[in-house]
Amino acid sequence: MTIEKKKNFIINFIYFALIIAIVFIVIKYVLGLLMPFIIGFIVALLLKPVINFTSEKFHVHKKAVAVALILLFYGVAGFFVSWIGIRFLAELKDGIIKLPEIYALDIEPAINEVFDNAERITAQLDPMMVQAIQNMADSLSQSVGSFISSISSKTIGLIASSASFVPGLFLSIIFAVISSLFFAMDYNKITGYIAKLFPSQKQNLLAEIKAFATGIGLKYIKAYAILMAVTFIELAVGLSILKVVGAITIAALIAVIDILPVLGTGGVVVPWIIIELIKGNIPLAIGLAVLYLIIIIVRNILEPKLVGKQIGLHPLVMLICIYIGLKVFGLIGILALPVAVVIIKHLYDNDFFKQ
Repeated sequence: MTIEKKKNFIINFIYFALIIAIVFIVIKYVLGLLMPFIIGFIVALLLKPVINFTSEKFHVHKKAVAVALILLFYGVAGFFVSWIGIRFLAELKDGIIKLPEIYALDIEPAINEVFDNAERITAQLDPMMVQAIQNMADSLSQSVGSFISSISSKTIGLIASSASFVPGLFLSIIFAVISSLFFAMDYNKITGYIAKLFPSQKQNLLAEIKAFATGIGLKYIKAYAILMAVTFIELAVGLSILKVVGAITIAALIAVIDILPVLGTGGVVVPWIIIELIKGNIPLAIGLAVLYLIIIIVRNILEPKLVGKQIGLHPLVMLICIYIGLKVFGLIGILALPVAVVIIKHLYDNDFFKQ
């Protein structure tokens, strides 16, 4: 390797190390603090075409249209999010409260039956083995019972203590709404002022980042909205066929959870299948397993077409970004790091870093 190549390697290494450091600092420390304003800007940006069209169509002042549409958007979104959140917490609390009862009526008898069968099989072989199995059954039954009681009490306490986060969340929502109003009413002035803070040669870079990030964001939203709708329809139909009480509500809750990479549909359906197997409800367990298999197959067929091809990153790279984002940055990193990597890749592919 020549001296010139070594210099280029060192320069490129330092260059990309600085980019990684900037991305890390922004996601780790800045993104969370500015999240209400980022959400406000995104909402204003998404509603900007609708505001312009409505203002021109009905000859109403743009600021008045912006205020009306922003408040309408947050009102509708707040209603649906609140409804889903309240129903989810109510279902979760009811399920946790019923855990000890389910254990006493279904799980404990099923455990005892398994060990009774094992005793009958080994009774002819070794009496000491029978006593060992009995001791194991008693120990397992006590341990599982204590564990379920502990989960029940701790989770209810966690749900109750989560109320302390409501004031902070409410304050963040207020700032998001107010910032959306300001962004929507004076969008051109605000974005123009921010652009002037950067050197003229970097304004093209900012414009490219904005255009690409907006496009990739809309593709993300559209792709996952379609996936969520498909998952909801599959769950609603499947649970209705299985005659599950509250099939539509449960399907809606699972479809929302399915967006989260950490949980997904399997985070709800797989434990549900295990519980039904322990309870001895084999037909429902088999039905849920078949339904879950269908959802996985359909998602694996649709997701690469809806997301992978549009983003332009290999699924393995996306998986690595999601994992690192979760481990390093928390829930924000699940979406922020993949998007940051996609934007950097786009800028690099189009030689913007060489300007």
